[in-house]
Amino acid sequence: MKQRPYHHGDLRNTLIETGIELINEEGLGGFSLRKVAAKCGVSHAAPYGHFKDVQQLLAAMGEHVTAQFTASLQASVEGQAEPMSAMEKLGTAYIAFFGQHPAYLPFLFFQSGITIQVDGGEADAPAYPPFAVFRTTGCRLFRSLGLPPERDGQMLMAYWSLVHGVASLQSSSGIRYSGNWQEVWQVILQSGGTEDEINRS
Repeated sequence: MKQRPYHHGDLRNTLIETGIELINEEGLGGFSLRKVAAKCGVSHAAPYGHFKDVQQLLAAMGEHVTAQFTASLQASVEGQAEPMSAMEKLGTAYIAFFGQHPAYLPFLFFQSGITIQVDGGEADAPAYPPFAVFRTTGCRLFRSLGLPPERDGQMLMAYWSLVHGVASLQSSSGIRYSGNWQEVWQVILQSGGTEDEINRS
């Protein structure tokens, strides 16, 4: 097991980042505070100064990624008065975020246990924060184009499929591509990929 460099004074964050790497490598069944400590190169008792048990560490890992992802998407749409531009900027930020943190994507969507309610469900139920930014931005675009609210779920999924597809390929260790993934996203935008999905509605 390769150890992750540990900088004194930042053990909590190191445990979180190392935990994300470890759970991606071994899955939930192979995940423990002892293994995270070993990967960090600290004593088995050290994590307990920050987390009472493995469940608390898992929760902190999810909160860590969620907070950063939400902030990145929110920053991308601030000051974007034109709805289509806002959605395009959001897609760019989405891809950039997982490009900077490739381990976050498999953790978030396969290991963290999040539930994202795209449509249906309780109307007043809180949405997963990054998706709430995405949904708000998308629905603003759909209303500006005169699309009915009942199409929101389908339209959100169409757009999400495009941007998440690029982010997933980019984050895959098995994909070898020497080009720029943001340029791939720009090709989709320039070819009318997102507008075509809207126009077909």
